[in-house]
Amino acid sequence: MEDHQTRPPPELGAPDYAATQAGLEKAHRNATRPWFKRTRFFLPLSLMFFLVIMLAVNATGNRGSSISATGGSQSKVESAPKVEAPAAGIGTKVRDGNSEFVVTGVQRPGKRLVGKLDETLTAQGEFVVVRVNVTNIGKDAQSPDCSCQLLHNDAGREFEPSPAILSTKAALKFVWQIDPGETVKDVLMLFDVAPGTKVVNIELHDSPFSQGVQVKLS
Repeated sequence: MEDHQTRPPPELGAPDYAATQAGLEKAHRNATRPWFKRTRFFLPLSLMFFLVIMLAVNATGNRGSSISATGGSQSKVESAPKVEAPAAGIGTKVRDGNSEFVVTGVQRPGKRLVGKLDETLTAQGEFVVVRVNVTNIGKDAQSPDCSCQLLHNDAGREFEPSPAILSTKAALKFVWQIDPGETVKDVLMLFDVAPGTKVVNIELHDSPFSQGVQVKLS
């Protein structure tokens, strides 16, 4: 017998089946897609992520500005000129290390000076003599003999003692070992400067490694 059951022709049923199958696959993909890839979640998350980045950038910029401002203020403080204490004058006691000094006077004998053997000492420029009383306030004997005793002119140039100082009549006092508590008066410090040099102060030292103390000469 012939089967009278009605079946749709293949060419008519295929399109409906394909459309239905595509819809099912799309629904399956949407159902199985991770939640963070779905459109309704993606846009809010993107906006939230963008806001977090902007807040972080602004916070970093503000912190950098405050650091820059602080650094600038510190630079201004560090670059401020140091204010030095006024130098003492002639006749004033000053101390450096284990020595106490009193400058008693300044002389300008000119280009020539009589030495300890009555020989003539000649300066390359002209001599400047600074007379100082020196007291040892330490515990060990020491001498004022030091090339670190410096004469300053008005332009800030420094002059070390002239080698001719060891040939003067007061040379012994300059190299004398002063005992603790002892004072040696009228220690002569001799300098050789250019003619007409305006000397303004002398920097006296206990030793080559001490800070030194300045005394005004004019």
